[in-house]
Amino acid sequence: MDKQYVIGLPAETRIINNLARNTVNDDEVAGVIKHGGVPVLIPTRNPEIMEHYVDLIDGLLLPGGPDVAPKFYGEEPVQNLGDTDAFLDASEIALVKLAVAKRKPIFGICRGVQVLNVALGGTLYQDLYSQRNHPTLQHYQKAPMPQGTHTISTTPDSYLAKIIGQGDSTLVNSHHHEAVKAVAGQLNISALAKDGVIEGVESQDDDLIIGVQWHPEAMFRTDEKQDALFADFMARVEKFANQKAVHDSVSTENE
Repeated sequence: MDKQYVIGLPAETRIINNLARNTVNDDEVAGVIKHGGVPVLIPTRNPEIMEHYVDLIDGLLLPGGPDVAPKFYGEEPVQNLGDTDAFLDASEIALVKLAVAKRKPIFGICRGVQVLNVALGGTLYQDLYSQRNHPTLQHYQKAPMPQGTHTISTTPDSYLAKIIGQGDSTLVNSHHHEAVKAVAGQLNISALAKDGVIEGVESQDDDLIIGVQWHPEAMFRTDEKQDALFADFMARVEKFANQKAVHDSVSTENE
């Protein structure tokens, strides 16, 4: 990769030492940098200015974080809903819609895959353990995050399967109690846990969007499959950036 591409990471606002601070996960930053990207933090208190950020970036990484407020997919909160941040939700939903419209590749991680689904018209389980009517695995693991605790099955011939392999042998970590419920119309399921919980989604018609329910950023240093997700993200960013450059060049010549 000759050019370094700019990757936007939406920031979560946290109160630290009585001050509001914009924060991102350093492991996600490290994964982007390892594969030639330039990570840029996107403040999320002002959803109305997200278009300016999308114009500046080449790709969007949606990180983990708090629960998604159910008002964004037409539901009331259940008893076991966790912490939410409506400003963060509104900003990330706007970022997804703008990135899709402007053909900027997206990689969603944990909360990120949930935001992707909601932004494109899907719904979520607010709490797996109280809302699903059949046995559920431990999706909020007690083991350290760099350790995988349950396996997933990739959908045959999915784009995700091309990255991490076909079958049900991929071991992933797990740190969530929300999950994709009704899948958005623009997305396909790309992976499932053994209990049927959706673990991955992707674009139906191209490779613009990839989302996974686990945390590859906590595993990529020691797990080749998780590292491959970051490598593929940057490859997709380069591909779509090159396509845009060709399109812009042709448009200029025709003016």
